[in-house]
Amino acid sequence: MRKEIITATSQDGLDCCTSVFVFTVYDESIDLVEKIKEAAAAFINTDTGLLEYQHNCENFNWGDFFSAVPNRFLRPYGFEKDTSDVAQHTVSFDEQLATEGDFHFSDEKWEILKRELFMNGTEALEEFLDNDIDENLEKDSIENMLDEVAGQMPDEELYKFYSKYCLEHQVLCEQRKQQLIKAIDDAEAYIPSSDELEIDYFDDIEIGGEHKSGWFACRYDGHSSTLLLEFSDQPLITDDEVLDFDINVADVCDELGIAYCG
Repeated sequence: MRKEIITATSQDGLDCCTSVFVFTVYDESIDLVEKIKEAAAAFINTDTGLLEYQHNCENFNWGDFFSAVPNRFLRPYGFEKDTSDVAQHTVSFDEQLATEGDFHFSDEKWEILKRELFMNGTEALEEFLDNDIDENLEKDSIENMLDEVAGQMPDEELYKFYSKYCLEHQVLCEQRKQQLIKAIDDAEAYIPSSDELEIDYFDDIEIGGEHKSGWFACRYDGHSSTLLLEFSDQPLITDDEVLDFDINVADVCDELGIAYCG
């Protein structure tokens, strides 16, 4: 099922009028406009439709169709009119819906940026502080300096640093998380109805003569859990990836309603 919107225009002198018609399409295979024309032709061949056609001076346009043809007549053609109220607005395509003034740099983003600044080293920290850092300063003191500068910095400036040091990495983290979710979904297809999928952590497990660590897809039969080797003998995600992409596997499993151990 899908919704389709048809916009009909008419010209009255220099004025252009627009009407919007909304339809619910039940048969995904149909071309809606062609089916509407087919239904209109059939309708004016009924007694009710013929009277409507004659009443409209032998015209039957989009407005006539939408107002006159009942949905019970249209449903056999795989669609019907959506007669709920439709509000229509005319806007400029180039109107800006959000600007720099709408930026709000959240505390969560600041914690991410601060972590990335530390991870990128002294050069990144000094760039943000716009000052040199005494090599004898403790991390807590530097963090206090960062908080103080951030508190005075406009949100758009904070976003510039966030884009430089965090944005690409955050996108990569989200992509890796989605890959993990897809792998878990794929693994679930290998689980018989009598068992359940479980995601288990193994530290230095030997598989096929190789030592591996990470989170693996497993089959739980109600008593014990075994590796789902028919799906893969590789971890769904390794220890290094968990750290590099800042992924909490337990949280992902909770989101998906999948049991885990580790």
